[in-house]
Amino acid sequence: MKIYTLNLDRERELQFGFKAIREIRNKLGERSVESLLSLKWDEVPILIWAGLKKDDKQLTLEKVEGLLDDAVPAKYTIIQITNLVVEAFSEHMGLNLGKKDSADDQEESKKTTAKKQPKETIPSTKKQKK
Repeated sequence: MKIYTLNLDRERELQFGFKAIREIRNKLGERSVESLLSLKWDEVPILIWAGLKKDDKQLTLEKVEGLLDDAVPAKYTIIQITNLVVEAFSEHMGLNLGKKDSADDQEESKKTTAKKQPKETIPSTKKQKK
């Protein structure tokens, strides 16, 4: 799995495990994964804070917002940060956001697809419109 880092006051690793998910739910309420991937701008620091807490248990949301403010635009744009967080969160959740599968995943997909497809084509019995 790819490691996602933000270079803020130091290099910090984003990790979205079960504790991070609980923190996100506590701050944002019950939300679907899809809605979390369509973040509002003011929700981005919450995801980052939850993703960085494993590395630094004393980290507060206010501290993260300050670190992000210092990093924009000196190191990142807001869009770059948002894209990184969404990508990290998606990968840790096991979602595929249209990324090209690895060779192993592609081979497994071919095997699964091959099993599902019939060996012979059965002609349709419906009349076709002319």
